[in-house]
Amino acid sequence: MSLSALTIGAKNAPMEIFQVSSLTKVLPCENQFTDMRDTIRVARGENATVQFVLTSSNNLTNLQACVKQKELGEIKTGWVHDVLNTNSTSGADDMITAPDNMYPDPIIDDEEEQLTSGSHKTLWVDIAIPRDAKPGLHKATLTVTGIKGGKTIKMKKAFCIQVYPVTLPEEQKLKVVNWYSAGDVKLLNGNNGTNISPDRYLELLQLVAETGAKYGQNCWLIAEKPAMKLNKDSTDFDLDFTFFDKVVEMFIKHGNLKYFCNSHMGGRAQNAQWCDGMRFNIYVVKDKALVHDYVPYTDPRLETFIKRYYTQIEEHFREKGWLGMCYQHIADEPDNMGTESQKSWSAVAAMIKKAAPQLKTIDASYEIIENQDVSVVVLGNNIETMPAVPAGSERWMYTCCGPQGNFANRFLQLPLIKTRILHWLNYKYGEAGYLHWGYNFRRHSKDPMHDDTPQGQTWPGGDCFIIYPGKEKVYPSIRLCSMRDGIRDYDLLCMVEAISPLKAKEWCDSIILGPDKYKTDIKHFNEIRRQMLEFLSKQ
Repeated sequence: MSLSALTIGAKNAPMEIFQVSSLTKVLPCENQFTDMRDTIRVARGENATVQFVLTSSNNLTNLQACVKQKELGEIKTGWVHDVLNTNSTSGADDMITAPDNMYPDPIIDDEEEQLTSGSHKTLWVDIAIPRDAKPGLHKATLTVTGIKGGKTIKMKKAFCIQVYPVTLPEEQKLKVVNWYSAGDVKLLNGNNGTNISPDRYLELLQLVAETGAKYGQNCWLIAEKPAMKLNKDSTDFDLDFTFFDKVVEMFIKHGNLKYFCNSHMGGRAQNAQWCDGMRFNIYVVKDKALVHDYVPYTDPRLETFIKRYYTQIEEHFREKGWLGMCYQHIADEPDNMGTESQKSWSAVAAMIKKAAPQLKTIDASYEIIENQDVSVVVLGNNIETMPAVPAGSERWMYTCCGPQGNFANRFLQLPLIKTRILHWLNYKYGEAGYLHWGYNFRRHSKDPMHDDTPQGQTWPGGDCFIIYPGKEKVYPSIRLCSMRDGIRDYDLLCMVEAISPLKAKEWCDSIILGPDKYKTDIKHFNEIRRQMLEFLSKQ
């Protein structure tokens, strides 16, 4: 009997290996599994993701896994670890509720595992499919080794990947940004994170950039700002772009940066009401020194500062060839039309557009508002009735701690398919980009490798970060993988649309029934993907 035959159902096998869908979250409390033995169907230029569950009636140590497949691209394996979350997602009919509040998410690719009798371990396999891969059925073999009673045991399991003669574009169409926290980047240095050199910071930021690039991020909000210095006669200020340029150039080289956003210049004052007017950072020269102030949009000094600051920004970006890549944030989440929050945002946006007409304004909001070139509108029921953006403008979609209920999002307690279909929503509602604030904000967790509960907040677990921090190491998550696969689904839909807009609409509508109504059956989803791949294969 072959080793692969021993993996399922053999009474004397040292372990069992079950293939389960990569759209299934395997909770640590589960103990019954069904082997799917499903062929993974992919286009060239995307990734094949496969999930396995290992069980044993014995205690096994030093578990290691590898996959052999000679014809395809880079193969990564990692153990899916579980994290604590006690902040529930509100109102979702399909919310996953674990009795121990433990949910699978980080993928750990540099550790051996232990398997206790009666428990299980989850293994994640990620295979890059080259754009020149040979179409057809490709067989692969998973091999797991471990120690049982001092002796080495080895188990194998075969699985299949069907590569279609369909090649995704080298560059994705969807613009995707997750915000990074500079302070949390520094903590990748360990306990010495607060006292590191600029060059060391760039090395750590590169780890964050490389992970983002591998998982579909092509737009970065640059957390760093140009340095400010007094001019020669100390009557005004000039901008020093030395370090700022190093950051942007690093993201271009390592982070797949095609677009970037300048960070916000204002926000809500402490203890302000949500509809109150925003406040904005300015610097003025006083006694031959630069002095900071935080002012309302009616302060006459604000427009003077904006003219000096953004004229230099625009000129520098023009010299660097970056103007077509850049978006300018002003203040996050201006409220609805008619509020002081929105009025202050629009007034400052007008000042920036006057000083630097080629900078495109962008911010997350609740509706399309005046002077906004890119409207990043929170996913909600109004997304169906949102008016078309003006010519030359764009509309993006964003999610954060909301929406909740039955809407798609990235929370730990939502099914993985709801993270993947976020980008089917992008397609259905004509959203050219996707924004989320929580890429690596580990500060909101007391133990980010083990606890995703946002401390002191009511935000659902999973909102604050989608990557996990190690020592000089960044770990992806199964949610990040699902996002990446959904980004490539968006490209598939666009490819179908180029041939038959009606077919693209039909297939998208069979998954996305409305803003918060979806058909999330995994078999149905896979069948729609199969139909799309076969349709494109015949063209």
